[in-house]
Amino acid sequence: TWGSRKGKQWYQRRVRGDDDTQWLTYWIVYSTFNILEYFTDLLLFWIPMYNLLKCLFLLWCMWPIKNNGSTLVYHKILRPFLLKNEDKIDARLDKVTGKVNKYVDDAKREAAAFADSSTGQALVAGAQVASANAAQQLDEALNDSDKDKDI
Repeated sequence: TWGSRKGKQWYQRRVRGDDDTQWLTYWIVYSTFNILEYFTDLLLFWIPMYNLLKCLFLLWCMWPIKNNGSTLVYHKILRPFLLKNEDKIDARLDKVTGKVNKYVDDAKREAAAFADSSTGQALVAGAQVASANAAQQLDEALNDSDKDKDI
């Protein structure tokens, strides 16, 4: 029911014309701009009044008009680039996802092996004792505060 309710709300906002497409487009353009700026910062630093130009560009991108900067940049530059390179991007993401999953599986195996070792067992036992002591101290502190209320 939650999904259908949210879908209905989205549809109603879209019919009224206040959907989030403009802001989603802005955040796509902004994040792309941030990534590009990170890699070209040493060059952009030398452009006079770069920070002012950057501020004006970002204001133009978020300006509340129909064809603001983010809409134009997205539809004229980003969208064609993404559509043209969609297969390459997906292939690289799949490759990275596979590597990350492999590292996670290796870490799980190593953690399980460590937990089964004597050192791991000692740490688990120590953690259980510490947890029991903390719970006991908390109970005592709560009981003491209840006694203070009675006074």
